[in-house]
Amino acid sequence: MLAAVAGGCVEYGVKSGATFPSSAASPDEDTHGSSVDSGEMSAPSDPREPDGEEPFSYGWHILDEGEHVPTLDPAHPVTTHGDVDGFWYEPSGYHALIGSADREADFESMRDYVLARVPEPNHPMGNLHYYADSTLRRFEEATYTYVLADFMLGPTDDANEYRLGLSAVDDGLLVLVNGHQVGRVTLDEAGQEWALGPYLRLAERNTLIVILMDNDERNKFIQDMAFFKGDIMVVGGPL
Repeated sequence: MLAAVAGGCVEYGVKSGATFPSSAASPDEDTHGSSVDSGEMSAPSDPREPDGEEPFSYGWHILDEGEHVPTLDPAHPVTTHGDVDGFWYEPSGYHALIGSADREADFESMRDYVLARVPEPNHPMGNLHYYADSTLRRFEEATYTYVLADFMLGPTDDANEYRLGLSAVDDGLLVLVNGHQVGRVTLDEAGQEWALGPYLRLAERNTLIVILMDNDERNKFIQDMAFFKGDIMVVGGPL
């Protein structure tokens, strides 16, 4: 079961182009977010799924390969900062579930894509500040950063207590949970928060994937992203 405790923020910075090392009513339709906050989430007491076959996160898996991806397909024009069409180009090949005929299978394949490159968490779960420098041709190319967390709720937990919050992004961010597009936020929008309860499963592994898209020069960032259980930030266990 996830444990919630109060915790402070942790800065996380990386230079553009560096691959992170690893250690040995349906919001699905419009992908727009609701309103914000910040927080932290913790690891379950048993670091394995119920069948004991697969471990899950004690923190964030952050993947930034720094690849400049062209975004010039006329069927998916990119004309603004954080343009929703820009997520179609994310490099896993599953187009951020846009137009997916099998969202659950594609989401699992996207999870596999991230974990194949960052098999262990490389940042403790908590209040995440992510920043990297950026040099891009505006709206003609983009880079993509994935932030993934696997977590489990207990069989008697109240899923409706859980939410994800953040205060700002550059240039756009899409939130995916268990194959659902939960929300989106773009540059200069106010902070956002999303209720996760409708998308969570009790006594099973849940997966959150956040995709940060940068499609302009200078920098990219996520500020104050965290899980909450009620009013308490949930923080990670040991890495």
